[in-house]
Amino acid sequence: MGDALAPERLLAVIETQNEIASTDLDLDDVMVRVAERARELIGAAAAVVELFDAGEMVYCAASGTASEHIGLRLDASTSLSGLCVAEGRVLYCADADTDQRVDRDACRQVGAISMLCVPLVSETATVGVLKIYDPEPNAFDESDAETLRLLSGLIGAHMAHASEYEQQRRASRHDALTGLPNRRDFEERLASEAARARRHGDELTICLMDLDGFKFVNDTFGHASGDSVLRTVARHLDALRGEDGAFRSGGDEFALVLVGTDEVGASIVAERIADAVRDDPASLGVTLSWGVASLDGGDPALTMEMADDALYEAKAERARRSEGR
Repeated sequence: MGDALAPERLLAVIETQNEIASTDLDLDDVMVRVAERARELIGAAAAVVELFDAGEMVYCAASGTASEHIGLRLDASTSLSGLCVAEGRVLYCADADTDQRVDRDACRQVGAISMLCVPLVSETATVGVLKIYDPEPNAFDESDAETLRLLSGLIGAHMAHASEYEQQRRASRHDALTGLPNRRDFEERLASEAARARRHGDELTICLMDLDGFKFVNDTFGHASGDSVLRTVARHLDALRGEDGAFRSGGDEFALVLVGTDEVGASIVAERIADAVRDDPASLGVTLSWGVASLDGGDPALTMEMADDALYEAKAERARRSEGR
């Protein structure tokens, strides 16, 4: 690596800075904009913003071929990105097939042979990386590193400081009423767990849940009572194993991601939660219907469709029973 930064690249970075300053972009939009600009300027196959979270590097914004891997979570201790965060300096991998610092399986999964990682710093804390990668070896040089340094600085400035960023990130991914992660977080978690299950051949099942009788509570007792019921249901849903996740995916809709669990086990979990909700006086008579589906062929979208179909059939069966048919 050893080229100076071209004037046209510097101008493009300044233009990106002006775009961010002149439009009302939230942090996620800024990360996406910077990733897109990084890939365009450098001509890489992919650009991604990875953020450090609980010992893992998470694909939070991406452009190019990295876009299909949004939500992917990788062990920070075995990735070049994690090492970049730990050391707080630019790291370059010319060939992932020979570089001992990288997770080769993960690199093959996303199509990364050449990689260039630049620390993403918020005030004095390194919170992630801006990374470009390409399926060809020896794809990047020093001018590319300098371009990434400048672009990563735009994200860091927008974060203001790490604690404010964490609050902003939590608010964007959590439901204010129940405290559960929201649909956006559910979709990211499902994508990352599906990628992990494909790599290791693990079981992964999702459960979609829907409240029965919730409209009656809202219409009869008012929305404040309805909100209280939603918080009650969320409390029961949140009593899961640490590796599992519960989410509020819509108005009276919830979802579970159950790691290492098949459909039989997921149904047992769902029935236990449904019994707890039914028996809780604070639920005001609201009950739960659910549908489960295991990861099929590594396709989270298909798994969602199957679980949704199962939920629809469960609600239809409940309606038939209530009508005495």
